[in-house]
Amino acid sequence: MVNWPIKLAVLLACLIPPSLAVGESLPQRRIELAYDVYLGGFLAGSVDLTTEQTDARYLITTTSRSHGLLDFLIELRRRNESQGLFIDHQVRPSRYVTKGVWAGEARSVEIDYGAGGALRFTARPSAADDDREAVPPPHLRGTIDPLSALYQAILRSDKGAGCMGRSKIFDGRRRYDFEFEAIEGEQTHGPFYSGPARICRMRQIPIAGFSKRTWLPRLTRPEWTDIWLAKLHDNLPPVPVRLQADAGLGAMVAHLVAVGGRKQPPGSAALSGPVARPE
Repeated sequence: MVNWPIKLAVLLACLIPPSLAVGESLPQRRIELAYDVYLGGFLAGSVDLTTEQTDARYLITTTSRSHGLLDFLIELRRRNESQGLFIDHQVRPSRYVTKGVWAGEARSVEIDYGAGGALRFTARPSAADDDREAVPPPHLRGTIDPLSALYQAILRSDKGAGCMGRSKIFDGRRRYDFEFEAIEGEQTHGPFYSGPARICRMRQIPIAGFSKRTWLPRLTRPEWTDIWLAKLHDNLPPVPVRLQADAGLGAMVAHLVAVGGRKQPPGSAALSGPVARPE
């Protein structure tokens, strides 16, 4: 659950046309998606995501929180935001911010990107106070935030390169790589969408800055996350409708439950039957 809000948010990249470059003009666009996250079959979290596009600029935001037993154990509240530009069909982040509460502790990160791949960042608490080693400065240059990284992966896919590639990530605390691999697509079933989908497998490769603490003994970092992408409407590119990973305590699954804003309280959408190709 810890990193899933970010993974869901960045996948909204597929909602913004990949052909947009600086100087091209498109009308402003706002899209809202809502997801429920289950751990071992029980509601564990919810994520609400918004993308906004104005000409060559993009803004992706996500608001997430834990529910049920997981909320009692970790009490997660978080808001993430990434903004940047399209330059020559490439994403160039300008600012990344995450703020929230974890187990009663306020936590925040701010990253500002300069020219030539340089960046400035502030993390609270600091690495020393957070019982983790600071990421060595040589590892920071040329990295991008996780939202923009997954965004770029979708761009590569839409340009015909498929779900492949590797990106250098720094999220203000940890340095890791995202590695992407296309696997054979199949049908998916969910509370909002059931039908054909293609699958992109994402692996997180740790490099530096990871915590020494064990938050929950049996809750492990997934070795991979599978993302089902499906076309919901002729006017939209494929969007993430399901995510799944093995988190140690059981399968962690995130389902798309609403487009255009959340319509029901978290967990209640599972009581409704799925619809195919919503119009």
